[in-house]
Amino acid sequence: MQLLTGFSLGCLAVVFLVVLRDFRHLLVGKVFLWVLIAAAAFLLSRVAEPEFQWLLGDVMTTLPAAFWLLCLLAFSPKPEAKAHRAWVALALYSFIPPALSRPFGGADPDAAWWLHGLWFKIPQFAEYILILSGLWITAIHWRNDLVEGRRKLRIALLVSVGATLLCVTVSLNHGLDTSHLVAGMVGVATLLVGFLLLKGQEGVLLDLQKAPPVSASSDVEVLPGTAEAENHTQDETDEIAAQLKQIMEQEHFYRTEKLTLKKLADRMSLPEYRVRAIINGTFNYRNFNDYVNQMRIEEACDRLVSEPATPIQNIALDIGYRTLSSFNRAFKELTQQTPTEYRQSRQQA
Repeated sequence: MQLLTGFSLGCLAVVFLVVLRDFRHLLVGKVFLWVLIAAAAFLLSRVAEPEFQWLLGDVMTTLPAAFWLLCLLAFSPKPEAKAHRAWVALALYSFIPPALSRPFGGADPDAAWWLHGLWFKIPQFAEYILILSGLWITAIHWRNDLVEGRRKLRIALLVSVGATLLCVTVSLNHGLDTSHLVAGMVGVATLLVGFLLLKGQEGVLLDLQKAPPVSASSDVEVLPGTAEAENHTQDETDEIAAQLKQIMEQEHFYRTEKLTLKKLADRMSLPEYRVRAIINGTFNYRNFNDYVNQMRIEEACDRLVSEPATPIQNIALDIGYRTLSSFNRAFKELTQQTPTEYRQSRQQA
């Protein structure tokens, strides 16, 4: 047990130093550091002296909330806290009441029902909800992510980190003796995530701003012996980029409702990875929805000015949005104005 704990703590320390060195200036980097600290607290709680158990317990109880926040900041296209107020409240509830009630016997099953239930038992269910929500955030946006390294890291988080965290939470909440298994899983998961962080380019996980332009010949990591490993000349890349511009900008394929990368790749008769590489490497987009929304909103801006009598909802439906509310959100995100405000400001100019 001590050998496994030492191995896992060593892996956590290495990844902690890498994240501290490269990503400490980012909010999501700070959250990642706390996830590692909370995981270390869990490992240390297995071997620490009794007088330190309360402190380690309070720290490791924050792990599900920190994992959810990490997934939100790293992988959600809209990670602003104000858009997730209910989830933020649930995250706080998952660890603050247990920490406050612990000195008063809240963790004791024989304590008053209201203390043990409201302040200790119910937050345990919140932990499971937060873990599943984090995994859902990671999975739901996977296909639209155009950065290959981050797509691989999503899989690592889903399979290794998510499974390990569930085992940790179940072990803590139900008093199961799975220390050896969980300690080993923490070490393996940390090794896998650390390897992908070290192997990937800076910003693959933790910086979601648009990257500087990169050459199309080096924008996708490939495995030898697969179709992705074929050598593509610059002429072929330029030809695909021109075809993509023709379909999207001249044929207005971006107006297609529920447009996905697969639909676009099928229209171009190309595998998804080739289309993804062009959008990411040549056109410098990290997310497929950002690429599509950019063209849709550009057309909307033109039509709001040139067609003052056309209802905004008609324009939204024409360019591919299913609802007016989704159009309004996308429009304000790109222009910092509502469609109505934009139209009025241009008419007054």
